[in-house]
Amino acid sequence: MEILDTRPAWSMNGAELLAELDQLHAERARIDARHLELIAAYDAIGHAKESGARDTVQLLSGRHCLDPAEVRRDLKLANALPKYPSVAAALSDDSSERLNLDQAKAIVSALEKIPAAAQVPVEALQVAEDEMVKAGRILPPGELRALGREVRNRLDADGPEPRVDPSRQETLWLKKADRGVTFGGYLADENAELLQTLIFAGAKPHLTTAGERDPRPRSKRQADALTAILTTAAGTGTAVPGHGNIKPHITVTIDLEDLKEGTGSGNLVHGDFLPAAAVRRLACDAGVIPLVLGSNSEPLDIGTEERFVTRAIRQALNARDKGCIVCGANPAICEAHHVVHWADGGPTSLDNLALLCKRDHINVHQDRITITFTNAHPTATRPTWTTPAPPPKHQAA
Repeated sequence: MEILDTRPAWSMNGAELLAELDQLHAERARIDARHLELIAAYDAIGHAKESGARDTVQLLSGRHCLDPAEVRRDLKLANALPKYPSVAAALSDDSSERLNLDQAKAIVSALEKIPAAAQVPVEALQVAEDEMVKAGRILPPGELRALGREVRNRLDADGPEPRVDPSRQETLWLKKADRGVTFGGYLADENAELLQTLIFAGAKPHLTTAGERDPRPRSKRQADALTAILTTAAGTGTAVPGHGNIKPHITVTIDLEDLKEGTGSGNLVHGDFLPAAAVRRLACDAGVIPLVLGSNSEPLDIGTEERFVTRAIRQALNARDKGCIVCGANPAICEAHHVVHWADGGPTSLDNLALLCKRDHINVHQDRITITFTNAHPTATRPTWTTPAPPPKHQAA
């Protein structure tokens, strides 16, 4: 990379400062274009999984201390660029039509939202792409997004049909997915307001005990808020009308040896399966009843919530760990983890428990983080792939 003017800023006049800012802007655009090229190629070869990470997003966000949502957006753009040659060229071009990264994201995002059902001719899409790239000469990302909405409305003239009665259009759909569900829908008027009020209230970021910003992106905070709302509703025993004040529970049926070894899977009431490792994590600190079967599939043990972390133990954990021992997340969003699982004989006591946020709790149970006790305090060790290689030393001229 070419080294720009190294004089201190205070020694430069206004024209010199502006000239170097122009150079830095162009250089950053070239770096961004190269970055997109590299992450697309890296994702394509699957090296992140070979290194022990779940995927490219987890590796790069952990290795470079980036917001996973930011890495995911960059990767999405990088993988979509081959479909948009004008945008790709403008990202790496030195001409007057050069785009910055946020402008490119605005254009590609707008064009990606045009549904295939609209049957827009390829030629029309290319014209729209070219015109938006030209508009990027003068329009910032926000105005390009507004232009993108106008382009979509023109290319997809039919658009969605108007709703006559919003309340009649309310819907919720659930679709089975790998180890979970995807869902979506529509709520109208006061129901929409109730959902937004509860989600926004529960998704407020929490400072870590060190006073640092909440490490969770907004999408994760909102998902955690919904989970907390569901857990609270289930805990009241009145979440389902006519349920007889019996608290709904998650029941997992699993073989005892599978539970001990962390292999195999457990059966859920609704027909899904959970890997034994996930059952072990849930059983650390949750209203989950593990129905453990012996060698002849007879019920060997039906756990009760009292065998898990009590309120007194949880309060002591909060006082000792003061949050997630890996990332420092606030105790309010943490779970209690058995370092030696209770299925392996581990006690539910302070000297065998540690606070972890849900993300790091999952990482521990997937052997991406190791926890040990030193002087009665838990410490976490990260895998080697989270540490970037040191930058090369520049040789003196």
